[in-house]
Amino acid sequence: MTIRLLATRPGAALRNTLPWALFCLAALLLSATAHALPRDTPAEPGSGVFLMFDDQGREVPATLLSSDVDIDISGPVAQITLVQSFQNEGALFSEGRYVFPLPEQAAVTGMTLTVGERRIVGEIQPKQEAKRRYQQARRDGHRAGLVEQRHSNLFTTSVANIAPGERVEVTLHYSQTVDVRGNDFRLRVPMTLTPRYQPEGGESLSGPFQSPDSGASPNMARVQVELDAGQSILPPDSGSHDLDVSGARGVYQLHPSEGLVPMDRDFLLHWRIANAEQSRGSLFVETVNGEHYALVMLTPPSRPAATRALPRETLFIIDTSGSMSGASIRQARASLLEALAHLRPGDRFNVIEFNSVHHALFEAPMPADEAHLQQARRFVAGLEASGGTEMLPALNTALTMPTDAEYLRQVMFITDGAVTNEDGIFSLIHRRLGSARLFTVGIGSSPNSHFMRKAAQFGRGTFTYIGNLQEVSKTMTDLFEKLENPVIRDVQLTLPPGVEAEIWPRRIPDLYASEPLLLTLKLNRVPEYLTLTGLTPTPWEQTLQLPEGRQHPGIARLWARNKIEALNDRLALGESEEVIRPLLTDVALEHSLMSRYTSFVAIERIPSRPLDEPLIREDLANTLPDGLAWPATATGVDRLWRHAAVLALTGLLLILVFRRRHRRD
Repeated sequence: MTIRLLATRPGAALRNTLPWALFCLAALLLSATAHALPRDTPAEPGSGVFLMFDDQGREVPATLLSSDVDIDISGPVAQITLVQSFQNEGALFSEGRYVFPLPEQAAVTGMTLTVGERRIVGEIQPKQEAKRRYQQARRDGHRAGLVEQRHSNLFTTSVANIAPGERVEVTLHYSQTVDVRGNDFRLRVPMTLTPRYQPEGGESLSGPFQSPDSGASPNMARVQVELDAGQSILPPDSGSHDLDVSGARGVYQLHPSEGLVPMDRDFLLHWRIANAEQSRGSLFVETVNGEHYALVMLTPPSRPAATRALPRETLFIIDTSGSMSGASIRQARASLLEALAHLRPGDRFNVIEFNSVHHALFEAPMPADEAHLQQARRFVAGLEASGGTEMLPALNTALTMPTDAEYLRQVMFITDGAVTNEDGIFSLIHRRLGSARLFTVGIGSSPNSHFMRKAAQFGRGTFTYIGNLQEVSKTMTDLFEKLENPVIRDVQLTLPPGVEAEIWPRRIPDLYASEPLLLTLKLNRVPEYLTLTGLTPTPWEQTLQLPEGRQHPGIARLWARNKIEALNDRLALGESEEVIRPLLTDVALEHSLMSRYTSFVAIERIPSRPLDEPLIREDLANTLPDGLAWPATATGVDRLWRHAAVLALTGLLLILVFRRRHRRD
């Protein structure tokens, strides 16, 4: 064999090799990225709208989605009906799938599938059995619907065998308690979800999202509210939408002024008790199938600020990941600067920021003097959003920092909560919290409230939500005033003789000024009164009288939902699934509630799709939350895609340039 070496001029070698080297590098990056992307996970933020193709590779028109939200509020309980409408505009039978959020305290109580004039009521089933029945119906050509809980506040609706041109409605019923802060009542109905950051090896939970420049119309919703507050209130308002309001004396009807609204932000509703001096304790009851249930709602009396027995040590943790870009990072910076302004001489503090990595401003908490505060203000002003959401290491650093018994440690966590490894974080808080308290501050137009509420619950603190920049100053001031006031500790519930109750939550939490206590009870009989006692540090007591002749639907299922939540907490803290699964499943089936082990399934008896016709599938995109920059949290794979695309384009352009010059030579 003869090997011949061909000599070329340096310029010619450069012309021949450089473009191809760049092109090959881009191809390698693209190939590596393609292999890195999981084939069976939903499209993630950054990939735009999921595209559908038939068996011949032709693009199929997307199934459309519209939503109706009817909200009926009675006292502290909101019962909500969500109707999602699917329509197949293609020429083939289709299966639609849509990931959507519900409130973190939601108790899903029913599901109905409507096709034309036919109405199919869903049945609650063990999750695997419901999924098996749905998949069999899908294969056999039956119209079928399946609603599953993918995560604590993320759900999936699947509808199979939608005929060409056919419209299908999926109706969900759920209930929740209203958030009460002093004399203020707030209800938040999720309309979209913040893309979740997926740590390496974690499960993808978000559905696809519409890019702002995708050209797709945003998902739209009609929202109607009936409000019966049970007492005299001021006219309700919203921090998210302009409202048309009618009614008086605590009974109101309202809806967004613009009619249909884009599903790019949560729907917020707020009302306030007109007479701030009236009793703040309430007892609501419901009897279902001979079983008695009660809801206790109590807000302790407002107290003036008291002199603190111990100086405070506050550790601020701020999320600077990519999902916090845009309006969220501006709110977070403003919130942290406002918090720093509330520190007093004698306090100590530290600031920890995190994205893909984390960084503490000081090695240990430092005195809240002007020099250290000025250094912190400069640090906060320079924070920008980028990278992943590696929350666990940052929280571990905060909870393991050296402390001093003379200081009351409070950890303030400012984030949108866009993570999927929640159970690991809850377990860390449970193990490492010690005598500290953890307070979460939710940021953005659609924060992960479930994570932040549960983190605060495990941290024996509270969750505060900030919807926009205009709310930062007042919200943070209210939060610090609450933290500076003494809490009511050692709360006890006393029942009349002969009355027994199963109470959730089992461990009654501490109470902060203007912070309500909500307890759900299952009783052997309906009592005439209940008594709550505690220490402030002086003895404190309140007796709640039973309202005569009034029933409040939804309380029984809220009690069951709280019991399910307590069982989920035991799982998050490491208890065996073999122990928890049957306990949780029994409660969910008895009260017709969706859970991690139960789902709703509805199947039409008569097949609609001939078995020789194909069935295509598509994922329906959520509208990206308002104010969230695109793309959201950037993973390593996302960045690799962008770099690969730039290199590929550069390589191709260089090939053309060098070839053109070569022809001239």
